Amino acid sequence: MLKKIGLMTGLLLGAAALTFLTPKANETYVLSASDKLETGGIINQRYVSEGNQKENLSIYYKDQLLGIVHDLDEYEAFLDRIYDEKYAEDFPDTEVGLGEDIHTSTILSVLEVEDKDEEIFSYLEENNFFSIMGYKIEFSNGSIAYVKNSDDFMQAREDFVLNYLESKGVDPAKTKKLLDNRQTPTTYSADSLLDVSYRYLDTAKISHELVPIDLILKDYDACITWLSFGYDYNAKYYTVVEGDMIEGVASKEGVSIMNLLSVNSDILKSESQLLQVGEQLNVTPIDSPISIETVKQRIAVEPDYPEDTRYEYDATLREGQRYVKQSYKVGSYRVQYKETYVNGELVTDKTEEVSRLQLEYPQQEIVVVGTMVIPNVGSGNFRLPVDNAIVTCNWGCYYGHTALDVANRYSPYGSVRAADRGTIIVASYTSVNGYYVIINHNNGFYTYYGHMNQPAFFGVGTTVAKGEVIGQIGMTGIATGPHVHFEIRTSPYYGSSIYPWPYIGG
Repeated sequence: MLKKIGLMTGLLLGAAALTFLTPKANETYVLSASDKLETGGIINQRYVSEGNQKENLSIYYKDQLLGIVHDLDEYEAFLDRIYDEKYAEDFPDTEVGLGEDIHTSTILSVLEVEDKDEEIFSYLEENNFFSIMGYKIEFSNGSIAYVKNSDDFMQAREDFVLNYLESKGVDPAKTKKLLDNRQTPTTYSADSLLDVSYRYLDTAKISHELVPIDLILKDYDACITWLSFGYDYNAKYYTVVEGDMIEGVASKEGVSIMNLLSVNSDILKSESQLLQVGEQLNVTPIDSPISIETVKQRIAVEPDYPEDTRYEYDATLREGQRYVKQSYKVGSYRVQYKETYVNGELVTDKTEEVSRLQLEYPQQEIVVVGTMVIPNVGSGNFRLPVDNAIVTCNWGCYYGHTALDVANRYSPYGSVRAADRGTIIVASYTSVNGYYVIINHNNGFYTYYGHMNQPAFFGVGTTVAKGEVIGQIGMTGIATGPHVHFEIRTSPYYGSSIYPWPYIGG
């Protein structure tokens, strides 16, 4: 009888407490009223008499004496009643025993304790200190599952693997069947992944024994739930609304479709199943107490970037002109990787490159740059008109200011220099701009220099080089301090100024 296991196992605590009261051979011990011996257990009992040597059953809760059973037949009847009333329907054809924190000890004694069996039985029942015969599945990582039917658990464990096999455009059940038969799948998922193998990283030991009733997994669905989350987890639920599909709910909640199907296996049977408005779906991300390793092949198309732009210089092409001789084009590789995942998480340091195939070669950009210098034709690349330049009023620093006011940080009345090669076409004076110069760079650009301290050093028609001194910084006309009013124009006339900074390079 299974319930008799409790009578034959356990610690022998308590035996010592009675040993000194057991008479030696040919001796008689007489229990007097003055002895007043008590057990001192959770349910305290007095020793009331002595007689023939008999077997006593001491029950302990976490190494503390709970009580001593007076009648072993009543104890067996109590366990039979508990089984019939509470557990026979859910656990047929088995028997009930005491719980995980309860152990028993049997000793022989000539002393008899007062009968508090009903009080002991009530304490056990009120605290639900019972276990049932089932299966304890202990994994090498320390996780333990208690199950009613080991076949349910093993089937759930097999099906649970599907959570970690590819499912987008591929039936993971077919993939698993091929892998189980040592066949290699050939169909890649929509994510360009192909399952190569899977294995359980944790070994399991199964024993048939008394297990805690409150932890026992009664059916397949309970086993799937344990494999997904263990015993303790905070479930998250989603309420289906009009238009929801399984794929959409999974995407919205950040879980995989297989995750959703697995943890809702009692109501969801396939990815194409229609959902009912108001239906509650468990959308908790899987966090399994066991570890499953999957190895996958991944196909990726990766870019092959060309070298940096190459410049070719052409002395027959005017300086400032350029054209693209060969356009920039990114090539590509088809790369196959072998990747290892544990419970769906990529183990990056185990990733291996299996092969690399060139699909398209890259093409370096080649730009031809003109170097032919024409003395009166500018390069199109301007410098600021003074040395040690500081901009005292930028473009738009006040309404209508379409220029740069530039000063020399260390020499307020220093030199004014030509911003680029060109021909002086105006050298004049106005009451607003003071002494000023306009240079035609003969490439569509003109530059303007105002407020110079005195007339330009060169007359109209003079060709000047880039950086050549053409005058002196001043504050003639309307100015609050020595500076050059500098503009880049598209014509020699006022109002054609353009924003200068994109053209200023040094």
